Amino acid sequence: MADTTRHTSSDALDFWVGEWTCTWDGGRGTNSITKELDDRVVVERFECLEPERWTGSSVSVHQEQRGWRQTWVDSTGNYWALEGDPHPEGFSFSVAELDEDGREVVKRMVFSDIERDRFAWRWERSYDDGQTWETLWTIDYRRATPPA
Repeated sequence: MADTTRHTSSDALDFWVGEWTCTWDGGRGTNSITKELDDRVVVERFECLEPERWTGSSVSVHQEQRGWRQTWVDSTGNYWALEGDPHPEGFSFSVAELDEDGREVVKRMVFSDIERDRFAWRWERSYDDGQTWETLWTIDYRRATPPA
């Protein structure tokens, strides 16, 4: 079981900071993660290179009373306001919303198998309040440049 103590603090996403190559079934991209604004904000700049080009960006911040929050936007018009929490496999951001049929759905991204130069990421959804999860997208992250 992963040590989740550090994930509740402001350094929980430090593993993510850096330049990454991203691959998934049928696609590839890059992701650049930096700490900005006095190291209080984690900024993501994602670029999908294949199969079609699109870009996305997120800002994540840790607040002592509220925990982690992330806002994601992308060039396809998506907008997500997510909450971050420790996860048995590493770390997760999630959001509850209504789907196209008016059903409540919980969506989450999970960072897992976290090592110095690689980790796994997956996007999932649940229609039963997190009892079961369907994986929608998995990405293999590999560090493009060694950390400083």
